[in-house]
Amino acid sequence: MPSATIKLFLVHGEPKRLRTAELSNWTGKAVAGPRSEFESVLAREESQKSGIYFLTGSDPETGKGAVYIGEAECVRDRLKSHLDKDFWNQVVFFTSKDENLTKAHIRYLEGRVIEQSRQAMIHTALRGPARAAW
Repeated sequence: MPSATIKLFLVHGEPKRLRTAELSNWTGKAVAGPRSEFESVLAREESQKSGIYFLTGSDPETGKGAVYIGEAECVRDRLKSHLDKDFWNQVVFFTSKDENLTKAHIRYLEGRVIEQSRQAMIHTALRGPARAAW
C-alpha cells in the first residue's frame, strides 16, 4: 500500500469535539462530532453536499454499540430528520470535495458499508423502524 498523509483539523482544538479529516490523493472528506455539537456539524459547508453518514451510540434495548447508516443528497437535511432518534451520541459523514459524488455513488456506498457491517457483526444496526442484531 502506498504511503498517504492524513490531515486532521480539530475545529475547537480538542479531538473529541468537532473535527474534519482528509486523506492525500483522495477526493473525500470526513466530518465528525458529538451530538452536543450538532448545530456546529450542520453549519459546516460540507453538510450541504451528498454523502454517507453514520449515527453511533448504544442500542437502548441491549446497551450494545449501535450504528445507523444512511445516505443523502443533502446530508444536513437528512441529519436533521434524525434528531428524534435518542440512541446516538456521535455523527460522522463523508462527502466529496470535488462534487462528483452522485446519488448512485452514495447508494452504492451505503449498501457496501451495510454489507460489511453485517459481515463484521460488531454492532447492532438501527435502520428505520426495525432493529436487527448482527
